Amino acid sequence: MQRLAILLGLCTLGCSEYGLDNYTPVEPTPAEEEEEVLPQEEDCVESETGFDIEEVSTLQDAFGLPMVRDGLTLEVQDSFTANERTWRPVGVEVLVMLPDWYYDFYDDSNTLSVHVYDSANPTASAPFTVRRRIAKADLSFSPLRLPSNADWSAENLDQMAAWVSFDFSELTPETGFEANRYFVAVEWDEVGFPNVGYSNFELACQQNWTDYGDKHWKQNSGDDCSWPMFKIDIETRTPGEECE
Repeated sequence: MQRLAILLGLCTLGCSEYGLDNYTPVEPTPAEEEEEVLPQEEDCVESETGFDIEEVSTLQDAFGLPMVRDGLTLEVQDSFTANERTWRPVGVEVLVMLPDWYYDFYDDSNTLSVHVYDSANPTASAPFTVRRRIAKADLSFSPLRLPSNADWSAENLDQMAAWVSFDFSELTPETGFEANRYFVAVEWDEVGFPNVGYSNFELACQQNWTDYGDKHWKQNSGDDCSWPMFKIDIETRTPGEECE
């Protein structure tokens, strides 16, 4: 308290000559001018069909076996990798089939898994996997009749069929796949049901690999092989380019 009184006294003696009117505030040192931040160019991201079995073949049969895996080596178009574009699979559709006489009895208890590999064959990398329970209420089944030369389903030509979507958009990397070839496979559960539609037996066997439940992939050989009915969506990303 005594110290405060002394300070007030000093101000009384010394502050009269220098009133507040004569006070010039010290300007703060200007901050360095901030570097201008340019808006980042956005990438052009597009999605299109990379493979459609109906464009290269037709439905001929319906097949399924417990714990079997069956798949295809596929290749993306050159345009998907031009001009520094990257690509990745983001969706796979599989044609699921039930004999029409059994449709009302099916209890929605079975699952299918789809695997996507960033390699030309399933022995070279680990897969990205989506597993889905096949429930009738989630799908749009329609009746169809298989051709008379169906093999596996020869006694069940009348079928109910639906395309089932498996979403990989949260799994495959946005940075893209490494090469221009990749592998897609379907896997049945321990019951081996429901069946999956298959194309005619006229497509390349070297692109078809099968694991018959022993956890070993085998590349098929010969000139005539059946392929699962797949449709595959590919997302492409072109850096720093606006989409048209």
